[in-house]
Amino acid sequence: MARGRGQGEGEAPDGTERMASAGSAPALLIQRVKLTVIEGPDAGRALTLDQDAVSVGSLRENSLPLSDRTVSRRHALILRQPSGYLLRDLGSTNGTSVNGVPVKEAFLPATALLAFGETRVRFSLEAERVEVRPSAATRFGELLGESPRMREVFGVLERVAPTGVTVLIRGETGTGKELVARALHAGSSRRDGPLAVFDCGAVPPNLMESELFGHERGAFTGATAPRAGAVEQAHGGTLFLDEVGELGPDLQPKLLRVLET
Repeated sequence: MARGRGQGEGEAPDGTERMASAGSAPALLIQRVKLTVIEGPDAGRALTLDQDAVSVGSLRENSLPLSDRTVSRRHALILRQPSGYLLRDLGSTNGTSVNGVPVKEAFLPATALLAFGETRVRFSLEAERVEVRPSAATRFGELLGESPRMREVFGVLERVAPTGVTVLIRGETGTGKELVARALHAGSSRRDGPLAVFDCGAVPPNLMESELFGHERGAFTGATAPRAGAVEQAHGGTLFLDEVGELGPDLQPKLLRVLET
């Protein structure tokens, strides 16, 4: 769930956005990726996915597994970002292209023709508008507010909290992002599990992987005992990644694999 960015109604938001429109209830616009194989051994196959990360490759565990022998085992990722959908080649043997242009990494337009090896896949976005009425409550967890705007926010949180979706919370410093995370955790089916808070901006880059994913004894100099990282500490509960934009590019694919499983 991403907070509104001042977009006008009718503009396609990225991922799931809260929308407000005059004279009607706020709504969630649920945006999904549609992938249709139009050329290659799997031609005719179509998938509609609502995931933060869509993996493409020849391995069966990929979101879109392809039987084409020119497709690498882990060929590419399509990542939902705040500014759109990002296609990233994962060092494939035969490359990835968008509308005929070879790319290593590129943001995708609303419709595009993608090539993975000799397979051609049509990328498009589908959106479903789900109306969310303002909550009758004047609090959600530790969040308090009686204004119409806050009650709209509570209505969205009440709708999102029971689901298992990954949620993006955006806002300026001091606006209460951690309070929102705690309230979502308390309202979820994982409320009896732990809430692990990990501040990506407070950990030195050389310790980030160890603190996030943990390590075994002897993994590096000074690792005298095994240590559970934030991901493991949050097992069965909720992981809140504060300042997630500070996470290095080398760790992002590892985190995405965790989110996919």
